[in-house]
Order: sequence, then C-alpha cells, then structure tokens
Amino acid sequence: MAYQPVPAPSAPRRTTRTILIVVGVVLVLCCLGGSIGGFWLYRTVKDAVGPASDSATTYLDAMRRGDHSAAYGQLCAPTRSRISEADFTRMQAAQPRLREYEITGVNVTSTNGRTEGSATVRLTQENGTETTQLFRLVKEDGTWRVCQ
Repeated sequence: MAYQPVPAPSAPRRTTRTILIVVGVVLVLCCLGGSIGGFWLYRTVKDAVGPASDSATTYLDAMRRGDHSAAYGQLCAPTRSRISEADFTRMQAAQPRLREYEITGVNVTSTNGRTEGSATVRLTQENGTETTQLFRLVKEDGTWRVCQ
C-alpha cells in the first residue's frame, strides 16, 4: 500500500484583518484630505468675497451714519461721473435714513480679466420700511466700489 502524505495544516489566513486595516487607512486618508480640501476652499472663497463684502459694509455704514460724503467716496468712477456729490447728498437726504442693514449674500465673478460682484442686502429704514436691494460691486484699481 502506498502512503500518501497528509498535507500540513496551513497557517490561519489573516485576509479579513488586512482588508479591514487597508479600508480603515483609506477612510482616514479620505477624511483628512476632505477636511484639508474643505478648509482650503473655505479660505479661498472667503479671501475672494471678503474685500467685496467689506466695501459694501463701509458704504452702508456711512449711509447709516448719514455721512453721504464718505458714502459717495465709496462709489465707482462711472457713478461719480454721472452724479455730483452735492446731488448725491441731496437725493440721499430726501429719503428716509437707513436704520440697519444685513448683508445676506455676496457673489464675486471674474470674466475676461474683469472682476465684478454683487451684494444682496436687507435694508431697514427709520420709518420701518424693509427692502432687499442688490448692490453691484466693481473692482477699480484694486479697490472694491459700489456701482449703482
């Protein structure tokens, strides 16, 4: 009779454990990459939109104080060439004074080297009237200006 060797028992496979470790590492790397990418995107958008929002805030703060001269200084060149500071002051003085405002959205776009934006603002006047207005913003010589 011929003797057939009995195969030696194989070492226990650890494939399940290896797969779980690899999947865990991949998930950690994805979460870390997503967090870093999200933070970078947030900072990029904030850096692009922040100065435009600041310009609208400066203009609206001057209007709320009744400082029409400072508000006029925040206007873009085409608007200032269309209307004099005296006429701007006279028109603004004839309207109810701005009591408070809230900037609800800011959008910035760059097309063919021209950077523009807009700010959506909820305005409340002294007489209680509430309106929502879209302010067009343009970048002139590196400075954001309100352009009406």
